[in-house]
Amino acid sequence: MADRKRVGIVELARSLGLSTYTVSRALNGHSDVADDTRKRVLAAAAEVGYMPNALGRTLRRGRTDAVGFLLTPSPAGLVDSYFLPLLTGIDAVLAPAGYAVLVAGAAPDCQEIEVLRRLVEGRRVDAVILTRVRVEDPRAAYLRRLDFPFVMLGRDGERPETPFVDADHRASGRAATAWLAARGHRRIGLINTPAQVNASRQRLIGWQEALAEAGLAADPAWHRCGDYTAETGRRQAQALLALSPRPTAILCGNDEMAFGAAEAVRAAGLLVGVDVSIIGCDDIPIAALANPPLTTFRTSQRPFGERLAKQVLALLRGETPPSQLGVPELIERGSAGPAPAESG
Repeated sequence: MADRKRVGIVELARSLGLSTYTVSRALNGHSDVADDTRKRVLAAAAEVGYMPNALGRTLRRGRTDAVGFLLTPSPAGLVDSYFLPLLTGIDAVLAPAGYAVLVAGAAPDCQEIEVLRRLVEGRRVDAVILTRVRVEDPRAAYLRRLDFPFVMLGRDGERPETPFVDADHRASGRAATAWLAARGHRRIGLINTPAQVNASRQRLIGWQEALAEAGLAADPAWHRCGDYTAETGRRQAQALLALSPRPTAILCGNDEMAFGAAEAVRAAGLLVGVDVSIIGCDDIPIAALANPPLTTFRTSQRPFGERLAKQVLALLRGETPPSQLGVPELIERGSAGPAPAESG
């Protein structure tokens, strides 16, 4: 029976001597269909291998049972080590609710809007999740104009009207810098994520605040931006290490760039965690396996994904879910420690 040809609702109704209206309502569990008729229809559907027309059903219901996950890829790859646990958390909530996750990648330019247009105006998704949100994000502006349901991993400035889940990057930038200053560091560099991303702006503010509180100047030459990859972390760390005097500590916007910065430190003949301290962000799985293990901020990607998915479901129920701002936890490991004795 495995290779039996599947039939549609018209053929099923004809074989039963019933109208397609009655068969459709029986298959969808409507109470105005007699129990005997419903049982007969369900038994016949199983016997002949009835397959509903998913597209037609979607159009009739006005929903797709899919949620778009718009991912702006970095040079490191479309789905890197940060997004895998995030997607796992999203799917863990949406799948039991009957929704599939449709991942769509687009470069950070006009292509993003075109991808969104195909998803939204092509009626392929019921809601959208945005990632790597920028300060003035054109994707968010487009979705707001359409009044289309969406949530954000991050914030586009200080706009309260759209639900978001975000780590408090200002707090983590401030905490990391203060932690280093309390251990004698006076020259603390920052290799940030792309400048247009709101998380980068928040982290920069935190770094500047902590330096000011420690009586240290926030020299613009000590602030660099990368593109999330280890390679840019390496290059930007090389530039910082070429300064005179060189930094004794480097705060990085993600773990991948921190790995690259550590490589640059070693290539300069210096010891990570002794001559130059390095702190990352995200606590991806391999952070604890680095040599030395990476001091970093744990941002709990899977729980973030679960929260985003719950916000989506709330929006689709017509509710207004609250935004959530999490405070990352500093995980102290061997890549960061006291300032070297000669650094004063």
